[in-house]
Amino acid sequence: MKSRQFRIVMSFEYMTYMRNKVYIGITILIVILLALGLSAPKIIETARGLGFTGADPDIDDPASTVYVVDHTDDPHLMSHLEATLPDERWRAGNATEIEAYRQQIDGREAKAALVIESQQNLSYITRRFGSDQLANISERVLTAYFQTRQLSEAGLEEADIDRILTPPRMNRIELVEEAGKSMEQTYFYTYLLVFLLYMTVMMYGQLVASSVASEKSNRAMEMLITSAKPLSLMFGKVIGSGLAGLTQIAVFLVAAAGFYKINEASWADIPFIQSIFEMPVHIIGFTVLFYLAGYFMFAFLYGALGSLASRIEDINTSIMPIMLILMSAMFVSIFGMINPDAQFLTVFSFIPFFSPMAMFVRIAMTDVTALEIVVSILIMAATIFGTGWISSKIYRVGVLMYGKPPKLGELISILRQEKA
Repeated sequence: MKSRQFRIVMSFEYMTYMRNKVYIGITILIVILLALGLSAPKIIETARGLGFTGADPDIDDPASTVYVVDHTDDPHLMSHLEATLPDERWRAGNATEIEAYRQQIDGREAKAALVIESQQNLSYITRRFGSDQLANISERVLTAYFQTRQLSEAGLEEADIDRILTPPRMNRIELVEEAGKSMEQTYFYTYLLVFLLYMTVMMYGQLVASSVASEKSNRAMEMLITSAKPLSLMFGKVIGSGLAGLTQIAVFLVAAAGFYKINEASWADIPFIQSIFEMPVHIIGFTVLFYLAGYFMFAFLYGALGSLASRIEDINTSIMPIMLILMSAMFVSIFGMINPDAQFLTVFSFIPFFSPMAMFVRIAMTDVTALEIVVSILIMAATIFGTGWISSKIYRVGVLMYGKPPKLGELISILRQEKA
């Protein structure tokens, strides 16, 4: 492979993406979406402060009213509900107006009605089907209120009442192997990164195949393929596209990390968001490594099969076998995340075309020895070089072939003749 030819092809391919308006537009759009998504809590809070979100439904919207019909005539019950659940629009109701409240609720003119027959008998009238969060919360609030009042009337001190009514706290302890990793902490970011690997490999692989197929319509390709080494052309095209993909992924990761850092306090109460952005640094490194390995492994095949298609319309048919393998690797990895210590995932982490995703899942969610990682990487490197070499031979033959794509047996026969 001539280094000068390779550098020229790689630079040309990379700069083609960098100048492509669609590539630039998609990159900018996703960065904007990341910014809006991660800044959403602050944007909503600012809009509320400026009065752009409309009237407060708890004050101005009659449809949010919750009527309270108290047959116990407790003078402190309404104030307790208002203090405990201040986001609801509580209104004292009349026992003789229950039917009117039903009609308002049915006509969406009121949210619900809470009827307190006694301390042991509560009714909640609503138009919603299934579970209602307010009903469950109201039941717990009123149960605690009535229990507190009964214990107080029995002569217990406030401290004793709090001790009796305070539920036990459940401390969750995960038993993991030494230096093990919590699945709860790693699942979300592992799933996100595996999906990112899958989407980017599929997207940029298809772009390579489409690029090769479109170049066949240019007669200058016949001169190029006879004057340049097919290995230089194939490796230059694939690596140039891979670097463009890596650039885009780097922009997305930096943008996401930056906007999360700016809005970190807004996401403090959402554990799975924190787990995604607080992943170990080495996981980012492995993300880049396995993206490159997976991309190159598949992209060479995408380019080779793309060269066999005479029209861009035939691309999907030509690359279908690769897409099925890629989808299989994705499914194996997703199922492996349920039980990352499973034997089948260990086996697939050493099988070419499956190993980029399978080994990544094992590294992210379990403890993998350095030797296993090195062996898997060496297998992937050998596979990349092998597929690159074979694909360059198919590429040289494919770009000069027109008409119906050859079958596998015919292709092997042609390659043998070329070698001879």
